[in-house]
Amino acid sequence: MSVRNVDDRRVRPRRPRLPRARVTSPTDTAFGCLMVTAVGAAAAVLYALAGVGRPGVLAAVMAALAGVAVASVRWGMAHSARGSLRPVERLRRELDRLTEDDGGGRVAVPASGGEAERLAERVNELLAQLESAALQRRAFISDASHELRTPITGLRTRIELALAAPEDGDAVETLRHSLADIDRLHRIVEDLLVLARLDSGDIPLREPIDLGALVEAEAGLRSPPVPMTVKAEPGLIVGGSRKRLGRAVRNLLANAERYAAARIEVEVRADGDGAVVEVHDDGPGIPFADRDRVFERFARLDPARSREKGGSGLGLPIAREIALSHGGTVQVADGTYGARLVLRLPLAR
Repeated sequence: MSVRNVDDRRVRPRRPRLPRARVTSPTDTAFGCLMVTAVGAAAAVLYALAGVGRPGVLAAVMAALAGVAVASVRWGMAHSARGSLRPVERLRRELDRLTEDDGGGRVAVPASGGEAERLAERVNELLAQLESAALQRRAFISDASHELRTPITGLRTRIELALAAPEDGDAVETLRHSLADIDRLHRIVEDLLVLARLDSGDIPLREPIDLGALVEAEAGLRSPPVPMTVKAEPGLIVGGSRKRLGRAVRNLLANAERYAAARIEVEVRADGDGAVVEVHDDGPGIPFADRDRVFERFARLDPARSREKGGSGLGLPIAREIALSHGGTVQVADGTYGARLVLRLPLAR
C-alpha cells in the first residue's frame, strides 16, 4: 500500500517495529499453553493490521480477544467440571457396586470438606433409611405369614380330621370352629388391606364429621362383654374420612373389650384446639415400657392371650396410622387403673 505526499511523491508507510519482550508463561499446563496461544494470536492480529486506522484496529483486536476469551472460558469450565465431577463419578461407581450386592453397604466419604463429602454423607443417610425400610418390610411379611398360617393350619387340621372319620366327628362343632378360623383370616386380611392403603398415601374424600355422634354410633353397634358408658360433648366437628375414623374408633373399642374386666368408659371432649376420644378400661393395663411397642404392627405384650382373645396385633397400629393421616395422634395416657387410650384430632376450621 502507498500514498502520495504534498509534492506528489510516492511514500511507502513504514512497517511499525513492534517492541520485543520475553514472556514467561506456565506452559507446563494446558491452560498456560492456551494463554500463550491467545497472546500470540492477539499479537498476530495487531501486526497484520498495522496499516489500518485506529478505530479499525481496536474493533478487530476486541473481536479477536473476545473470541479467545470465550474459548478460554469454555476450556476452563470444561476442565473445572471434569475435575469437580471426578468425586461424583467415583460415587456413582460405588453405588453401582452396592446395587449388585445386598444394598446394606455404604459409600466412602471423601475427607475433602466440600460438596463431594456432603453428598456422600447424604447418600449414606438415604442408604441407611432404605436398609431400615427393607428390614421392616421383611419383618412385616414374616409376621403376616405367621398370623395367616395359624388359622389356616387349624382350619386344615379340623377338615382333615372330619374327613378321616366322618362317622365319629361332630359336623356342627367342626363347622363352628372352622367358621371361627375363617373369621379370623378375614379380619387379618382386611387389616392388611387397610394398612396397605394407608401406606400408599391414599387420601379418601374428606367431610365435616361430628366426632361425638360418630363415637356414639360406633359404640351402639357393639355388644361388649362388660358395660360400656359413652359421654360425648356435642358439636365437635373434625374433618376427615368418616369410614376411616370410624375404623379407628372401632379398633380402640375392640381393644378395650378384649381386656376389660368389669367396665369400659368412653369420653369425647374438646381439648384446646382439638377434640379427644378417650377409651378407658379396667383391665391389666399397659406397662409404661410398652406404651410405644403396642403401636407396632403384630406386636403383642402377651402373644398367647392375645390370640385367644382374637387379636391380630394390627388394631392399634391401624388406629394410629389413621390418626396420623388426619393430623392427629393415638397415645397411651396415664391412668389410675387399666389402660387409657387417647385419640386426638384437630378441630375443623
